Amino acid sequence: MAAGTVTDFLDRLAARTPTPAGGSVAALCIAQAAALVAMVARYCEAPPLVERAELLVARAQQLMTDDERAFGAVAAAWASPRGVSGMDEERRSAIGEALLGAAEPQAQVVETAIEVLVLIDQLRPAARAGLLADLVAAGEVARAGSAIARRNVESNVGALPDSEGRSRLLRRMGVTKEGHDAVGHRDRERR
Repeated sequence: MAAGTVTDFLDRLAARTPTPAGGSVAALCIAQAAALVAMVARYCEAPPLVERAELLVARAQQLMTDDERAFGAVAAAWASPRGVSGMDEERRSAIGEALLGAAEPQAQVVETAIEVLVLIDQLRPAARAGLLADLVAAGEVARAGSAIARRNVESNVGALPDSEGRSRLLRRMGVTKEGHDAVGHRDRERR
């Protein structure tokens, strides 16, 4: 997206390819929300908040790229041949590692969304009536991106065996031991 246009991104998003997909959309939501916050901060003459918001825009844009790269690794792992003598366990392991890796950019999207929401709260008292609508829009878009990313994390790691990496990601998303058992159960039911 950084090198292309919105139209290019939408064309790629609509194509029958594994990336970009929901993870890129989640990160784009956060980039848009942070950009709106930067605009409001400029009108409120709050340079430190402008700077923080611009850093969040850049981080979210990078997370779009990171998500595409990580989910490309998932697609490659799934594409490895099945039923090759002695290679099934290696294939399963590669898929698991790739899914765990693909969850990391999405966990960072959630964390970045929280930072955007904190900036919105800081700006709200100084924003004029017309700018409050922009802050509401930024908040709604940030929450949408966060919800998508959180679900992506749960989906990516839900069926994986327990590991410290899996548990750490789920804790970052606010999923407890009981909750992550439910995540795995929901994913198994869908299959």
